[in-house]
Amino acid sequence: MTKKIAFNTGRKYTVHGQRIVATLHDDGVVTFHDIDRMVCGEFKLGLHCQFNQVEVMHWYDNNLANGTSRSHRDAFYHDSTNSTAAYIDLCGETLNRPVRQ
Repeated sequence: MTKKIAFNTGRKYTVHGQRIVATLHDDGVVTFHDIDRMVCGEFKLGLHCQFNQVEVMHWYDNNLANGTSRSHRDAFYHDSTNSTAAYIDLCGETLNRPVRQ
């Protein structure tokens, strides 16, 4: 069964922080999308690892994940599993940009 998480790390990459969507696929591969930095990647989740924010950020922060055609497709195709729309669905946030004065 496919599982999906979305979270904001709180890092100040943009006015929205750093928004991440990640999906654990049936084959044990995790694909993720950093919406604000426009970075995606994938890794194979270990047998004794949990699918959560800490694990995703460990792979991402330590540059252990690989950008692949699968992670790119999951991130950047319209309404794909790790798209911005998926983040909004999971977190209920909108993408309203602040008004500059």
